[in-house]
Amino acid sequence: MTRTFRMATRAAVCMLFLWLLAACATEPRLLLPTSPEGRSCIAACDAVLARCSFDETSRAESIARSCDNSGAVQTCVDRAVDDRTVQACEAKQSMGACQGSVPNTADCREHRLMCALQCGAKMLDP
Repeated sequence: MTRTFRMATRAAVCMLFLWLLAACATEPRLLLPTSPEGRSCIAACDAVLARCSFDETSRAESIARSCDNSGAVQTCVDRAVDDRTVQACEAKQSMGACQGSVPNTADCREHRLMCALQCGAKMLDP
């Protein structure tokens, strides 16, 4: 397989997962339009939601990667000459999640809801 194909496949799988995850979030239930135009419009909303969720997750993963300093800490430990230096290196380890490293797809879901309503969907829940 080519690298581009593998990346596209991975992206598609991630977007599907994110779309399913977003569908599980607490949102009002909708009565979707049944006309071909309405279904096509909703499909476009779903595609935008999937892309938005994928972008948000990628952004959060990028922040998490930039906060992970375990490689630098390990290099420091490897070069340490005594236990005191090792402890100083380990004290520099980032702990916990970095701010912004958890995806927040609330805006994506809100945009999808507004899009679906513009397509003719009706809210079933208040």
